[in-house]
Order: sequence, then structure tokens, then C-alpha cells
Amino acid sequence: MSAPLIDVVIAVYNGQKFIGEAIASVQAQTWKALRIIVADDGSEDQTVAIVEGLMAADHRIELLKYPHRGVSATLNAAIAQGSAPFIAFLDADDLWEGEKLEKQMNALLAGTAEVCFCMIREFESLERATTQQARSGPLKGYSKTAFLGKRQLFETYGGFDQQIRIGDFVEWFSRIIRAGLEQIMLDEVLAYRRVHDHNTTLGVDKTAFLGLIKAHLDKKRKI
Repeated sequence: MSAPLIDVVIAVYNGQKFIGEAIASVQAQTWKALRIIVADDGSEDQTVAIVEGLMAADHRIELLKYPHRGVSATLNAAIAQGSAPFIAFLDADDLWEGEKLEKQMNALLAGTAEVCFCMIREFESLERATTQQARSGPLKGYSKTAFLGKRQLFETYGGFDQQIRIGDFVEWFSRIIRAGLEQIMLDEVLAYRRVHDHNTTLGVDKTAFLGLIKAHLDKKRKI
């Protein structure tokens, strides 16, 4: 029986600085049945050229090019282009441990859960972030970079809300929680979130994020 295929989706916008490292951490995965879908959100730097160079040496890499319209729209388009029964996401400036996908897939195949997360650890680039610092210790990774799940979840519960500037994954995952679906959190750091001055969440009004959380808690109470 062949191993289930995973579509690894990397949405990127002007990510020339880190996209090569992100792709390398996927190429290094011990779970080899995967496709690397790089969805470019209209980058104006050398991101596309870098990815095209890597494609020449690895047939598993696929590049999708879109006009700039935001990460949620880009992710939704990439998901629609894929076909693998499982989907994972990696932010273009983050990294994975080599056994991340294998350990998560084994956990899913061994039980009845449809979603698996892992612990994450934050780290800073060599050029120290001046507006944000990495938190010490492992964190529960309820985020795209720590996620592995079944494609049918997106077919049943829809894609990411394209109107949300920050917290698109929180909004999407709240649908999964309200549906009462089983999930797994591996007690191991298998993903790393890079902290730097160009993180997409920096500079966004935090009250908007808190408002999103409150709105979905209210919806959960009504159910």
C-alpha cells in the first residue's frame, strides 16, 4: 500500500530572503510522499526566480503565480489546485523538523482524528528583531505552520475567509472546533516560527484579532 500523499502549501509574497530555507526544510522531510506547492502572491522581488531554480532539481515543487491579493485568497487558490488527501501549510519564513510530517501522519493514521498539530518554538533571525522578540520555551502550535489535516475538511467547512487581515486560520479552525471534530496535539516541537520585523502579523491592530476571537466564542455559545 502506497503512502498517502501530502500537499504542502507555501504561500509567499516578496519572500526571497527565506523561501529557499523553507522549501529545504520540506525537502528534508522523512515523509517523502509529498508535493510542494509554492503559491506566489504577486511577489515583486526574486522569489519566483529562486523557486524556479529549485524546481529544476526537484520535480515535487510546483509554482503557482497569482496577482497580489492577500494570503487567504492565495491559499484558497492553491488548495483548489491540489488533489492530495492531506494538506499541510508552511509559512514562507518558518521551518520544520525533518520528522514533522511523518510523526503527524502516523498519529492521524493510527486513530480517528482529522487534524494534527505539534508544538512550535520561536526563533529570531541573525538580524535581531527590533519590534518583537521570540518567546522562550515551546508553544502549542494552533497555527498553519504546525497543521496537518485531511483535504475533506476544506471541502466540508470551506476555505479561509478572505476578508480577514489577521487570524484567518483562527477563524477557519473555529469552524472545526464548533463541529466537534477530533484533533491531536503532539507534545513535541516539530515546527519553528521565525520572528522578524516583517512578520505579517506585526503592525496589525490587536483589538481586531481579539474581536475575531470574541465573535467566534459568541457563535459557539449559541450552538
